[in-house]
Amino acid sequence: MTTPPPAWRSRRRAVLLGLGAAALAACKRKSAPTLAEVWDEEPVVERAEAIGALAPPWPAPQRGQLDNGLILFGLHEPGGIGMRVRLLMPTSIGADSPPGEAVAVAAEHARFDWQRRLQRFGVTIAVEHGPHRVELVATGTDAHLPTTLAALRAALSASTPAGLDGARERLLDDPAARPTLEVAASAAVRSLFGIDEGVDPKRLAAMPRAELALHWQRLVDPRRCVLLVHTSVSAEALKTELRRLTEGWRGVDGAKPAPVLQQATARLRWAAPPTPGRTRLLAEPATPLVVAAGGNGPATLVLGRTIPLAGPEDRAMARLAQRVAQEEFDASLAICGDVATFLVATNIGRSDADRDVQQAVGELASFAVTRQPRQRLFGAVQLWLGARVVEASLAGEDWTRLFAQAIDLADTDAAIAGALAGDAKRQLAIAPDALEAWTRKWLQPRTGEPGWAWAIAGADPATAKRIERLTALA
Repeated sequence: MTTPPPAWRSRRRAVLLGLGAAALAACKRKSAPTLAEVWDEEPVVERAEAIGALAPPWPAPQRGQLDNGLILFGLHEPGGIGMRVRLLMPTSIGADSPPGEAVAVAAEHARFDWQRRLQRFGVTIAVEHGPHRVELVATGTDAHLPTTLAALRAALSASTPAGLDGARERLLDDPAARPTLEVAASAAVRSLFGIDEGVDPKRLAAMPRAELALHWQRLVDPRRCVLLVHTSVSAEALKTELRRLTEGWRGVDGAKPAPVLQQATARLRWAAPPTPGRTRLLAEPATPLVVAAGGNGPATLVLGRTIPLAGPEDRAMARLAQRVAQEEFDASLAICGDVATFLVATNIGRSDADRDVQQAVGELASFAVTRQPRQRLFGAVQLWLGARVVEASLAGEDWTRLFAQAIDLADTDAAIAGALAGDAKRQLAIAPDALEAWTRKWLQPRTGEPGWAWAIAGADPATAKRIERLTALA
């Protein structure tokens, strides 16, 4: 379904067109001769060398594994004044993977307790999410780095924190309902992986405290976590603070002690394999459409699949395909090691729900079989690289966020520092025919590789009945 632009966007577009016309009228030069558009010529890659290498000017990261098992990366920026401390906690840890409710409680308690201890120092704590992990991020100045690390140690040291109950209550007291997009995406991911990363209020309220405590211990176990520190202070100068951190924050050995993986890339990999699927959308064998309950907002449809990634070239191909697809519809991609999760979302109208669903599948199918001009691919990479740098700049040059993204693109810890630049160069080198062959195989929901899932949230009974004309509902 093509959603009309909001009124403010239409007005802004009209103003821009008006300004452009005025500028042309004021310029009395003769019109230049009309030239034919060329969209498939070889790009001059040299023009993008600077863009292709756009990644923070990291010196060699100072990597270490502390004696409590925590892997640390020190991103040393001499002359800087700000600091970021980012703790990465994987939520996919095999058979011990916690449900979404336990992850939400653990993240909320850690955020609240860490923030409480730093309130008077002007350090802010936020919760962010990566692919199959939760991230706690502290932002402040270098002067408060020792205090920040001490507060982190105190916040994570208790094996059964009393504050878990308070975290649960704060989550239950939050009146904001989950958007239908989030509900539909969670349902689609559940179909793909067989686990539920969403947060259901009823399940949250009913979860025993002992279970919350057990999942807390697994999530904050330093033998499973990775810590990123971006500061002007070298890791050598932080030895005392880091020693105190390891002394006060230790993993809890239960019936199943955590295996200590020696590589951060291995720790943050998706441990649960995708659920085998041999189905397609609106084609045999057909995938039933999951109708998910709850959600706030318009009816939202999410189409999704997992894609195996054999190596860096496959990761670059998947990322480029998503960049180009995003220019046409709402497409997202999450890469975690050798698995990518590709999702497409769209709103569904009540009166034409069956038509809108069919159109969403048709638009994706059309994109998958279209050969993209080389210039479009080149432009998509340039636009993405520029946006990445702007985002980092607006966020105060947050190297830790980019470094966390680089971990997902690397196979070993030694490859992390160069992963972003290498990925950009591989994307720039992809030929149109190669991308078309890839999208035909993985993004064609009717005739390509099977393994699709889809879900809709916010659909009333009448909407669901109209959709049932096209496909079975689950």
